Formats: sequence, C-alpha cells, structure tokens
Amino acid sequence: MVDVCVLGDGLPELAAALEFAEVGLRVQVIPTAASDAAASDAASADGAAHPWATAWGELGVPDPEGQLSEFLAHIAAPIAPGDPAEERAVPRATPPAPVLLRGAKGAWVPEPEPAVWGIPAVPMSSDSLAVLGTPAAFRATLDRVRPVLTIGKTHSFGALVRSRLGATALERLVEPLVREATGRDPEAVDAALIAPGLNEALTRVGTLSGAALDTAERHVARETCVAPSAGWAALAAALRARLGLYAVEFTAEPAVRVEETEEGWTVELSGGAAPSAARAIVVGVDAARAEALVPDAGSLLRVSRRAAARFAIEDPGLPDTGAPRPAVQSVDHAGERWSVRAELGAHGWEARVLSAAHADDAELRAAQRQLRSVVEAAGFVVRAGEPREWMPFAPYAEIAERDAAADRLDVWCAERPEALPAGTAVHGGSLPEAIADARARAVRIRRHLAGIAD
Repeated sequence: MVDVCVLGDGLPELAAALEFAEVGLRVQVIPTAASDAAASDAASADGAAHPWATAWGELGVPDPEGQLSEFLAHIAAPIAPGDPAEERAVPRATPPAPVLLRGAKGAWVPEPEPAVWGIPAVPMSSDSLAVLGTPAAFRATLDRVRPVLTIGKTHSFGALVRSRLGATALERLVEPLVREATGRDPEAVDAALIAPGLNEALTRVGTLSGAALDTAERHVARETCVAPSAGWAALAAALRARLGLYAVEFTAEPAVRVEETEEGWTVELSGGAAPSAARAIVVGVDAARAEALVPDAGSLLRVSRRAAARFAIEDPGLPDTGAPRPAVQSVDHAGERWSVRAELGAHGWEARVLSAAHADDAELRAAQRQLRSVVEAAGFVVRAGEPREWMPFAPYAEIAERDAAADRLDVWCAERPEALPAGTAVHGGSLPEAIADARARAVRIRRHLAGIAD
C-alpha cells in the first residue's frame, strides 16, 4: 500500500503529489486515460505540442495573487544548499500587451492607453476617438458630469460601463476584451469580480475614466501573464524529474475503477495490472474519466466550458505600430458571439478563437464544429495544418457562482477527508488557484496521515 494515489498528471495534480512526496510519503501517479501519459510525453523540443502549452499559451496565464509564480519558484529552488537551481521552472512574467481593436471606420486601431478592460482613462484622446468616433467619444466624456448615485449597487460590469460611458464604448472598447476573458456578455459579469477596486475608485474619483486611471497599474499587475521560462513542456519534465528524486512512481496503465475501503482506496488498473491500494487519493477532476472513477466527483463539475482552438494563419497585415500588437475582435457567427485574437507567436501568426461559455455538452460540441469558420468569418486566412483544440473551463462571472462552487468543494472534501479533488475545473478555469488549492489541501491531508491533525 502506498500513502497517496494521484489520479491524473495535470499540473495541479502533480503539485499535490510533490507536497506529499517532499515529506517522505509514498506517492503513485496514475493516468486517468490511456492517452494521458502519452500526451504529457508527446511534446516537441520547444514545447509547442505539449497539452499545457496548447491550453495556456507561450505567454502563460494571469497570476493575480502570485500563486503560480510562487509554485514555479519553489520547483526552481535548489533542494539542498549547493545544489543547482532548476532553471527550467524559473517563472517568467509578461505584462499584458496593448491590443488593436476595430475602430469607428472598421479598421484596426490601437486600444487607448491607459485603460482597464478597455475603459479609457482619457475618452477624448486620439486613440479613443479612432475607436469610438467623435459623437461616441463626446458621449463618454459626459461621465465627468454625471452624478455618482449608484456606487456599490451597479453589480453588472456592462451596465456600469454603459451608464457612464455609453453603449458604443461598451460595444467597441470593453465587450471584445471582456468576452475574450470570460466567454460572457459584460452585462452578465460582476464588476467586483473582473475589476476589483474599480467601483471603490469611482467613489473616490467621481468618474469611471478617472477610476480606470486610478486602477490601471493594479489592472496590469493582475493581468500580467506568468509561465515557466523554458516553456510548459520543459516544466513538465522538470516536475517529473523532481518527483523522481522522491521515488514517486508513474504507472503506465490508466485507472479503470476506484473503490473506497476501510483502509483507504483501491485503484484498479487496465491491462491486468495489479491494483493499487492507498491511504489517500488525489482526483484530477479535469480528466474526462475522473467523474466516472470516483463517486460524486462529477458533482464538482457544474461549470461552463468553451470551445477553443489555435489556427496558423497568413500574415493578417495589421497596422505597423512598432512592436507587433495582437488584434482582438468579437464575431457573430452561427447565432453565437465569439472572440478571435490574432497574434504573432514563436511559430508565426496564429488566430485564437473562443466560443461563449456553455454548460450544455451538445451546445459545446456544436460550437466546436464552428471554430475554423469563425476564424475565416473574422477575415483571417487559415493555413494548412491541423488546429490545436482544447476546451477550457470558463471563469466565474458572478461572485455568487464562485462562492457556490467553493462551498461545493468544501462540502465534498469534508465528507471525504482523505480525498483531494484537483484541477482547474473546480476553480473557474484558474490554473494559479487550482495549484494553490491543491497544495493547501495536500498539506492538510498529509498532516492527517501523519497523525498531526484529526
């Protein structure tokens, strides 16, 4: 019997495995499907084909609370004084790049700066005028004379922007960026969730544009992306190497059945391999089979997903702004509103397309079939080659939605004190939060296994 079985080899699951292994517990990592281990190993030298790279991109993911940076620094740190640092895991931070948006005349024009989710600090700047046009820019300046009457009561981000700056500013400046980030209309997104501190700054300053200026640096810090310096594939290799130092076992055969026993858990493996027995278990709930393996794991997956893909495209001929800027727009296609971003990556120009957030599997699959045609509808020429597709979990759009998910997770864990559900699925798609939660819950479970805590 091992101390902990880890079902799944995603980053949050391996982060939990490391927490157990570092204190001397015996850990076994078991893929949840036959393709899991192969997918983790099937990466090109630069990491472009690795599933983590596909999902999180070359620049990484926003890390508002520094949770991903702290974990990467932990892996990179020498195990003992005098040991070399693990350079592959050193965190690299990339501030958000200003983007191009569709302007009043339909051309690509620079996003006004500074701004918070497109809300311009200076509504009558030349860039604001280019996006909005003169009448809409003038309407946005009325923000300065409107009374502040609904502070703390306008929860909808879209409603807040529309009431202060006008419908055109909402449609052209804010909607493309918010829809890309959340998969939802800004009207359905809580202001306090997507732009913490903005409402409070509006109270102090008296204008939404002034609040954007006041919180612009905080917004940049929250949206700065973090990734391992050598790429995601290199991080996977580094993390496996670190786990190998603690004699963590990686099985080749996937799990086919999990049963709770009086002593802990029994995991049956495919291919006739001997079953594994463990005192505690980590369940990677992002994996397709996890909810079938562990009773009630599916109850944690009451979250929406998005169809997404990256396509290689021809040079879109964007305006010369010095350094290449990504271009972002919303596209109406097949009765749905989509987000499309064109950006220059390490392998040439790419278009990243994301659907709306779907809770219904049939709708999600239907959206998945539309990905290429959406990119073409956005005006980009798709090059030959297969796209890199994935289905990310949509971020929480409302505080009530986030809190309900947190409550479900706490109840599930309280009923199973020796089980840990890990993965972005139970954290609104947030990789940093998934890693931080997996590590924290792993510490509590290892204390329980050691008899330090009840």
